[in-house]
Amino acid sequence: MTGFAAVDGSHGEASWTWSLKSVNGKSLDVRWRMPSRMDSLEASLKKTLQTQVSRGSVSASLQLDLPGRRPEVTIDEAALDRLAQLVRRHDGTAPNTAALLGLPGVLETRSATLSDEERGALNEAVLQSFGEAAAALRTARLGEGAQLHAILTGLVDQIEALVAQAEPETDAVAQAVAARLTALASDLAAKAGTTLLEDRLAQEAAVLATKADVREELDRLRAHIESARGLLNAGEPVGRKLDFLAQEFMREANTLCSKAGSMNLTNTGLALKSVVDQFKEQVANVE
Repeated sequence: MTGFAAVDGSHGEASWTWSLKSVNGKSLDVRWRMPSRMDSLEASLKKTLQTQVSRGSVSASLQLDLPGRRPEVTIDEAALDRLAQLVRRHDGTAPNTAALLGLPGVLETRSATLSDEERGALNEAVLQSFGEAAAALRTARLGEGAQLHAILTGLVDQIEALVAQAEPETDAVAQAVAARLTALASDLAAKAGTTLLEDRLAQEAAVLATKADVREELDRLRAHIESARGLLNAGEPVGRKLDFLAQEFMREANTLCSKAGSMNLTNTGLALKSVVDQFKEQVANVE
């Protein structure tokens, strides 16, 4: 499911913003964007996220600001002295200190480092803030989940209505198949000048009627409908199970269309396939 959450945090002079965004995914895949000084937290951060999200592609971004940390400036005194002596020997004049400081390796600027105690306290605060962001992301995803629940429930209702619509056609199809076979056999017998073998004709009619019978497919569809409703009200991640169930719905709908012996039943099967397609598309959004 999709969702977005942003949480601000601070500790001492440090301040930050966690931004979490999730989109559809078959498994939990996390992409991190945060300062290199926080790389050691990745394993702990992912464990925290897994308590709130089990499926989806999540982008986690941390913007960290340490305004009070001034860079440290160091001078390589030995290198500066050697360069000054070389200038005096070569020119016989006093060296230009400013020019020497501009040479590579003489003057270095380094970012100030945190003490172990400061780093530990900052990391703990950032972790706690991330937990709040992960919980907010879950809340956002649950909001979308409520909407998806209504959509999927409506699609299951449509599937059930189409199954009920196909039910009366099953007897009519079997009778139509038997009638067509009888008419065809009678016509052939009349042209050949022979008589019909009633027992043989009844056997062939029964075989064709059995092949055209879709009651078994309708029974399985009703079982899948019941399973779908149970999963939608399970209150736990069921995305994978619903995805498998969508495949089973489509399998039965395809069989129904291939066995349909009337235009009405064919149209019902095609309508059923269309609704199942919509169901499958929406299931891809479910955790």
